[in-house]
Amino acid sequence: MTRARKTSPDVVSDPSADLSALPAPVQAIRNKILAALEKNDVEALRVPIDWNEVRPLFAKSGSFPAGTDPIEILKKLSFDGKGRETMDLARAILAQPFVRMTRGPVTLYEWPAFARRPAPPTNPDDSPARWACVRFGDLARSNAAGKPHPTRIGIASDGVWHYFWSED
Repeated sequence: MTRARKTSPDVVSDPSADLSALPAPVQAIRNKILAALEKNDVEALRVPIDWNEVRPLFAKSGSFPAGTDPIEILKKLSFDGKGRETMDLARAILAQPFVRMTRGPVTLYEWPAFARRPAPPTNPDDSPARWACVRFGDLARSNAAGKPHPTRIGIASDGVWHYFWSED
């Protein structure tokens, strides 16, 4: 008889906006992403994407043919088809507080914090800032709480950019 392995749940920190608490490699890739976004050209995201040994996940496996250019994926996921929505999402997400998640031996930093630690908005500006983290194409798709899936960015403590998506 085989015993099913118990998987331990993610350990998720309280939200934080203290960027100085991020490990140096996480700060470095976050800054590279933000520098690329300042160029207002989705093609500039190629630099932080290619900084990784393995490309970040932008969509579920099988959503795009293997070998599809990551910039083309970001354009296709963008409502405007040119990547402007993608860039706006990334800016809005990285402006939010983050959480530290531990999955076994891996520590990830994820933006926006409210995607993992739902809490009511604390001021009138919070609600529009949160909606800015939801891809137009995800507005009709709801999570278990009946709210749209925010797009998330996950970076490991070693500076590897793991994902930029709204998948569970």
